[in-house]
Amino acid sequence: MVTTSERPVPRKWILVVDDNSRLRNLWIEVLEGEGYAAVGSADGLAAGELIRDLLPDLILLDLRMPRASGLDFLKNMRANAKWRGIPVVIVSAHLDEGRDYSLADSGLNIVGQMEKPVAVADLVAQVRKIIGPATSIQPAR
Repeated sequence: MVTTSERPVPRKWILVVDDNSRLRNLWIEVLEGEGYAAVGSADGLAAGELIRDLLPDLILLDLRMPRASGLDFLKNMRANAKWRGIPVVIVSAHLDEGRDYSLADSGLNIVGQMEKPVAVADLVAQVRKIIGPATSIQPAR
């Protein structure tokens, strides 16, 4: 219950970048059902255009996509100081065996990795672990 001394803050935004439209739309639907605001992109180029207008709290990023791979998008994104701190979770069926992207590419702020197929509950748990609940209550100023 929100009291008069508290107010809800805006929902947290998640950018889902994956060329599989069924999967991308499912994840957006699930995340929105959990209270997050979510938007999707089919490739790294389109994601680069979206990020100009949207400063997401988290990016779920596939690696292999047409036009621009996930890592190409990420390297270009990190070149801009405004976007450097956005946490990224790699979600891909093409993870290099044994490679921990969060350690190998620490300058890219990769905070996790998940290998497809990913259970919806696991995806939601990972999102909550990284950015917390979809909204939070803050004291009114």
